[in-house]
Amino acid sequence: MLLLLAPVCFGQTGAGKFCGYKYKDSSLLRKHFEKQLAFLNIQNGDTIVDVGTSSGAYIGAINVIAEFKNVHFILVDIDSNCLNSTRVNNMIAHYEGLRTKPFNNTIGFVLNTIDSLWLPMKSKKKLWIFNTLHEIPDKAGMIKQMSAVLQTGGEIIIAELLATEKNKIHGGCKDPLMSDEEIKKLMDAAGFDFKNMITNPIPVKKMKNPYCLYRFIKR
Repeated sequence: MLLLLAPVCFGQTGAGKFCGYKYKDSSLLRKHFEKQLAFLNIQNGDTIVDVGTSSGAYIGAINVIAEFKNVHFILVDIDSNCLNSTRVNNMIAHYEGLRTKPFNNTIGFVLNTIDSLWLPMKSKKKLWIFNTLHEIPDKAGMIKQMSAVLQTGGEIIIAELLATEKNKIHGGCKDPLMSDEEIKKLMDAAGFDFKNMITNPIPVKKMKNPYCLYRFIKR
């Protein structure tokens, strides 16, 4: 387990490189993220765990347009090539540069393993897993791990492209996509109640698959 604390990073090697998207236009970033940010409902002082985060580019992007303060983000991923101090610091530097001032929040990271998130049990209130669940062979096992970290009444937010009759495979990783029914059935079996969701929050003209964010509450 590794931990980095810093004020609140594409690439493989070299200075300024990190894994994930690298926005260079803050107005385009705002257009893509403002509806998602509203749904996430981040409050001052929150601690949020982002599972499958890569180098944390999603966290960096939302911090460019964020109004919240004193939020601590914990980045969790199994890939040490993307989640390491160099990549995360590059990510922070890029997105603070886009914001033109330091973030008001902090970022830490944890390298997890297949069988553990390496986080204290029942210690967190908010966990995210974005564009990652469909890639995991043991989906029920991952949700069980996340549930163990979450307090009763806490929330998991899942973001996924949904399978359709014509498009059932993810265009990038080539893994099978999940359906709305599959996600809700998985979460209900793990002890979570569906609360709400948004569909296609990113204003892209052509979407082969609906992109959805779900909020589930632990019973």
